Order: sequence, then structure tokens, then C-alpha cells
Amino acid sequence: MKPAIIAVVVVLGLGAPAAPADWLGPEAKDADRYAPRNLEKILAANPLGEREDFKVTPLYENPRTRHVLVQVRDREPPHIHADSDITVWLLRGNGIMHIAGKEHPVKVGDVIHIPRDVVHYYVNRGLEVGAALVVYSPAPGPDDRVLIRTK
Repeated sequence: MKPAIIAVVVVLGLGAPAAPADWLGPEAKDADRYAPRNLEKILAANPLGEREDFKVTPLYENPRTRHVLVQVRDREPPHIHADSDITVWLLRGNGIMHIAGKEHPVKVGDVIHIPRDVVHYYVNRGLEVGAALVVYSPAPGPDDRVLIRTK
């Protein structure tokens, strides 16, 4: 009898898993905007100016989350996010992510989670402008980003 029970569990399973690129949740109808081809179009339409080192392009916000595209030519200043944890998906470039005093080499495709109140910054080591999709959780308030002085 046990083999029959096991067979039923295997056959029924939990359903097919979502493909890695599927966007799940209540905003799934808007998922196409996050397709890599569309993120590249948004970056192309919002290039970093010749004298800009850092640029944020808003994509989406509700009380639970905020999504932005961040571009970095050289480096961003050390800072914390007082209100939000962030998840960073590196889309372009490669470099060093400094988190809580430690250096982490990063490259295209890497995903980095940074809890709120942790000092961090990105230094671009690539020839092209670095770019990342950054997801804040929850959505940040107006004083979320706090610059940190270094010695």
C-alpha cells in the first residue's frame, strides 16, 4: 500500500514550477516591463549624462515596494537605506560591491541582498556604465538614503 501512496504523491506533485523568468504575484500583468529587453530599452532611453556619475530611473512603486534602475559610471557614495532592505540585480558592468566593510566582486547576473541600515556602495570596474535593477522593500520614505562620511 505504501508504494501506491508514494506514486499518488509523485503524480499529483505540487504542479509545474514557474520558469526562472516568470514574474509572479498581483502585479504579474505588468511583468513585461521587467523583461530584460525592456530594461535595456529603458536604460537606452535614460542614459547617464556626460557629467553624471550616478542616475536613478523610477520604474514602479506601491506601499510595499519600489523598483528603480540605477546607473553608475565610476562609483556611488557610501550610504545606508534607513527604511528599506534592497535587492540588487546587476544588469551591466562588473565591479566591487562594498557591504558592511567587506568587498564582494560582482558581475552581470549577480543578485545581492542588502538589509536596511547596512553601509554599502558599488565601485564599477568595467568599461561600460554599470546598471542594476534595485528593489526596495518596503517602499522607502523621503529620508531613506543616508550618505555616510568616510575617513
